[in-house]
Amino acid sequence: MKTLVICRPRPGVTVTDIAGHRAGEMAALRQLKAEGTLAEAYSPGGPGAVLIFDAGKEAVEGVVSVFPLVLAKLIDTEPSGTPTAPPASRRR
Repeated sequence: MKTLVICRPRPGVTVTDIAGHRAGEMAALRQLKAEGTLAEAYSPGGPGAVLIFDAGKEAVEGVVSVFPLVLAKLIDTEPSGTPTAPPASRRR
C-alpha cells in the first residue's frame, strides 16, 4: 500500500524557524529513501512537502511522528492511504 503525506508549516512558523532543523529533516528523509520506505518526495516550491511512502498509513504515522520538524512542532502532517482505483472494466 502507498501512503501520501502532506507536510505543512504550522501557522506562524517562518522559513527561519524551519532552517535550523533542515539538516536533520533531510537526513531522516535520505535514510527512509535508502531503506525503501520513502518512495517519492516533492517540494511545492516553499515550505512544506508531499511525501509518498511504500507502507501502510499506521506505519507511516509512526515514522513521520519522529521527524525533527514534527518533534519541534513546526509542521503538521496529514497521512492518507491512497485508494486503489477499480478495474477499468468496472468504471463508468
